[in-house]
Order: sequence, then C-alpha cells, then structure tokens
Amino acid sequence: MGILLDEPKFPVIERAPSAATTISNFNLADWLRVTAVTSASIPVGYLAGGSVNIRGPSMYTAGLIGLMGGFMYAYQCSAGRLMGMFPNDDEVARYKR
Repeated sequence: MGILLDEPKFPVIERAPSAATTISNFNLADWLRVTAVTSASIPVGYLAGGSVNIRGPSMYTAGLIGLMGGFMYAYQCSAGRLMGMFPNDDEVARYKR
C-alpha cells in the first residue's frame, strides 16, 4: 500500500483496503467524479485535435485518459475514507466500527 506519514483524523475502517473493498466502497460522489472528469476531457480532446482528420481519435484518447484519471481520483477518495484520512461518517455507519 504505502507509508502513511500522517495520522488518521477520522475513524479507521480498514488500514490497508484491498482494491475490491475500495471499489465496492465507491459512493455517488465518486461515480460523479469519474463521470465529470471523463465528460470534461472529451470536448478538450476534440478541440485539441486541431485538424479535421485527427479530432475523432484525439477525442477518444482524451476520453480514455479522463476515464482513467477520474477513476484514480475516485479510488483515492474512497481509500482515503476507509483509511480515516477523509471524513467518513457514512462508512462508519455502514461498517459499524
């Protein structure tokens, strides 16, 4: 996982969550992050294409990069809530720890 230099400020649900646990902990805000970053990157890729022949491939590539970036951001937020680094009132109530 890594070395945590800061002490958790919120209750710890799981100190080193697995990928499956982290992804299953995604909430609506996490999925909206993925959607927002992906949606914002598609027109940026289209406009960055410049010439008519490369706009389509540039748009798809930027969309995939945005999808991966949004997923990694949501993953970081979800893992942070499980490890007690971010506010996690919903997770504490759900896991009752």
